[in-house]
Amino acid sequence: MPTTATTSTAAEEFADLPNAPVIQRRWVTVATGGHIGGVFWHTHRPTVVLLHDAGSSARAWDDVLLALDRPAVALDLPGHGRSSRRSRGDYRPRRLAAALEETIRSFAPGGVPVVGLGFGALAAIALKAKFPHSAGRLVLVDALPGTLSPGLRLWPTPSPEYTTRDEAAAWLEERGATDAARTADLETEQAADGTWSWRHHLGSLPPDAHTALDDETLWEQLAAVPAPLLIRTEGGPLDAVSLDRFRAQIPEGDILTVHAQPQALADVLRPLTH
Repeated sequence: MPTTATTSTAAEEFADLPNAPVIQRRWVTVATGGHIGGVFWHTHRPTVVLLHDAGSSARAWDDVLLALDRPAVALDLPGHGRSSRRSRGDYRPRRLAAALEETIRSFAPGGVPVVGLGFGALAAIALKAKFPHSAGRLVLVDALPGTLSPGLRLWPTPSPEYTTRDEAAAWLEERGATDAARTADLETEQAADGTWSWRHHLGSLPPDAHTALDDETLWEQLAAVPAPLLIRTEGGPLDAVSLDRFRAQIPEGDILTVHAQPQALADVLRPLTH
């Protein structure tokens, strides 16, 4: 059952813009346990659902959704952002499908497109394969099964704790992250003892909790999805071998290459929304 909506911090961040969008955060309690949060843009029923990468949150889509200017909802995946953590730390894509289906059925019924970035792309494949009618067109951004490992090196297990958010930002900068200060503001939380740590569960899992976020066996499920769209950004992580495999195994799929800018991605997504 969805909870009462609250004003999102994104609404405060963009409040000074002309025609500032209405942005709210809502939650739904799911049968698999805990709750999943979503950041809603605009007041009409969402026309697209977006799933973020590992170690991130729904707020990673802010700039894209601002440029898109369509009713949309970006979800916090389980164990990320303001969504509940799983006690066993099991965030394998296939294990998330049921909770995501229930959430989308509540937040955005009607089979709207689902867009997944990185790890979110694999979760979207698992969702679409298990619940084909719960989502419309599948859109994958910069990820295919078997391509995630390099992108997860940013989050060792366990990640350190910090005395300030500035320390967290510096830690990100040392690892080549862009927009580190904003990421630290969005993705850290303060404990009772005053220290700061990452909101996502990945950084605090014990060493023996081997959650396999990647799943190359999802190729079989992807092959059964009608006309998926693969978006690769220039200079992104997908190599020629992965793209050739997609063309060979998913002949009905499409590949688009765009600049690594929010506006470019929004321009591709806009025609898919209704």
